[in-house]
Amino acid sequence: MDLLQRLVLFVLITCAGMGVRLGWPAQAERPLKAKPLESSLPAAHPAEGPVVIPELPRAGIEIFVAPDGKDTNAGTPEAPLATLEAARDLLRARRQGGRLPPGGVAVVLRGGRYLRKATFRLEAQDSGTADAPMVYRAAEGECPILSGGTVLCGFEPVSDAAILARLPAESRGKVLRLDLGARGITDLGELRPRGFGRGVSPVMELFFDGKPMPPARWPNEGFVRVAKVIEPGGMPGTRAVFEYEGDRPGRWTAAGDAWLFGYWHYLWADGTLPVAAIDAAGRRITTALPYTYGKGIVAGAPFYAFNLLEEIDVPGEWYVDRQAKVLYFFPPADPGEARVELSMLSAPLVELDGVEHVRLQGLVLELGRADGVVIRGGQRCLLAGCEIRCLGGDAVRIEGGWHHGLFGCDLHTLGRGGARIQGGQRKTLTPSGHFMENCHVYDFSRVDRTYTPALWTDGVGTRVAHNRFHGSPCHAARLEGNDHLVEFNEVFDVVRESDDQGGMEMFGNPTYRGVVFRYNWFHDIGSRYDWPCGQAGIRLDDAISGIVVYGNVFQRCSNKLFGAVQIHGGKDNVVENNVFLDCQYAVSFSGWGKARWQQFLASPQVIRQTTQEVDIFNPPFSTRYPELARLAENPDVNHLRRNLVIRCGAFLTRDRGIQDLADNVVLKADPEVGQLREGRPYLPAELLQQARLRPLPVEKIGLYRHPFAAPARSRK
Repeated sequence: MDLLQRLVLFVLITCAGMGVRLGWPAQAERPLKAKPLESSLPAAHPAEGPVVIPELPRAGIEIFVAPDGKDTNAGTPEAPLATLEAARDLLRARRQGGRLPPGGVAVVLRGGRYLRKATFRLEAQDSGTADAPMVYRAAEGECPILSGGTVLCGFEPVSDAAILARLPAESRGKVLRLDLGARGITDLGELRPRGFGRGVSPVMELFFDGKPMPPARWPNEGFVRVAKVIEPGGMPGTRAVFEYEGDRPGRWTAAGDAWLFGYWHYLWADGTLPVAAIDAAGRRITTALPYTYGKGIVAGAPFYAFNLLEEIDVPGEWYVDRQAKVLYFFPPADPGEARVELSMLSAPLVELDGVEHVRLQGLVLELGRADGVVIRGGQRCLLAGCEIRCLGGDAVRIEGGWHHGLFGCDLHTLGRGGARIQGGQRKTLTPSGHFMENCHVYDFSRVDRTYTPALWTDGVGTRVAHNRFHGSPCHAARLEGNDHLVEFNEVFDVVRESDDQGGMEMFGNPTYRGVVFRYNWFHDIGSRYDWPCGQAGIRLDDAISGIVVYGNVFQRCSNKLFGAVQIHGGKDNVVENNVFLDCQYAVSFSGWGKARWQQFLASPQVIRQTTQEVDIFNPPFSTRYPELARLAENPDVNHLRRNLVIRCGAFLTRDRGIQDLADNVVLKADPEVGQLREGRPYLPAELLQQARLRPLPVEKIGLYRHPFAAPARSRK
């Protein structure tokens, strides 16, 4: 039996009339019931292509900067400046009448480390123009690094008997100390409550050859559970009191700065709490602050303790005595043969405020306690081929402005997220023109572990294309607003810790329309923990409606109650021309029903969303999305057509028989289907043709080669 013959061995899972077929669909397509919807939804094929990054003109002025330069120099290749500020100020002085020379200006950074003790700021006066851009770039073939950290050396064995007594027996003689205060390192920051619903605060971290070291914690991996709640601590001014199992916390009674991390009420909302007291005899912990989100701590909540000298028991763990200003560290290897660094700068490394036509190219930014680059207002600023790493905050924040972008950047080892992009005008549906393309974002949400994705975009008209997102306890992307295009991205190894999440998500506003997810590959998504809800590839949560999910590949990204696409309370969503491979369910629904939908639409929140934040009853919303006039009708009804479901447990779950289905095919295919070929899932063209799917350009998904790529990627 050849491959094609094996492909057509199907499994019948439902009856005729339900839009799911045994065998190939008939030649005449069965149209969707909601015909008026089709004319108002965004096209599945918007006219978009790869971003074209223009070649830079020959700069009219070049100013050189080098780590061994001097700010009294002229800024020539032979006599470079030492700092970015000196280059910026020299340019300000040279500008005559605010004009730039033809070709603009290039500030060329030679390779090496530039230690940053303050934010490098550019303002409106530092702008370029379309014909004369302002460029801060790496010298050809060199790697300049803007570092907000400091190198540590001079570690010595712990000899203090009192400290040795507090250390675990297995690590005595292996833990080293470093007197930070004696080396002038006095700004050690402070630990603050953080997590879901909390404000953002800087965080100091320790790095060993570029890898973040874990603060000493118990247990070393995973979680323990709250055994019994005595006081939930859910109101301001109260404290939580709970019982734990086992005897380990009884060793911490001398610890004066112990903290707890946990999913205290919901498994999608993290939070940290300081410890006030430990009752070893009663096996009780009292927190110093309440946990007010969700009305306090619940029994069974997963948590771990950290910032404990008593728990330095495995290589890599560390603890700082902030009063004595001493670092204790169990190094994974000889620190004398490694680069050991402490992040220091508690502000962004770079800020562009009201700036136009500025490009940062080929730079490495690292070792800040906060964010990497912040762009506020302005227009047409670009980060091209930069590597932003080892930060406590977000790599990039774009706050307003127009036509800003990231291209070919690697963003990784981040305490929070990759890029937060906001822009456009929702009331007028004016697109921002912002974009994120060909970027690799990984190992994010390390400190604030929920709702800090690789991409968070809000506003109108962000394009997210050809990126690779992976390595996070929570989701990879969060979208709010209208008319975003998400295409050709690869998303995997996310939502590996939290629950009730998706690889990409939208939430809570039925006026968020015009968003298209197309030609993305979601695979291997889900938690290693046995949580109750589940994890999906795409989750449309709490009334998200009118979204197009077209031409994607979903592979092994359905867990527990969730399908690869999970729709919660929404309507008018179109799921079309997708391939689902080896998922428990292809699509799942959590319907609300008519009464709850009507109650939701009458709530003050939705009245504000539909009449104040935007006006759905008048242009441009009434003309761009005419289906909003029927928002109250047909709750929970979505449209699924021409999807191919292969080796899944079921096509749908919890659909209640009300979904609009047409020409979906469910089958058991040859095991070769979906296997990797040249890094992409193998989907035979004849299989897609016979299922009457339109072509899926899987070969274009993900990163692609380009001269403007991050330094590390170029070296590889």
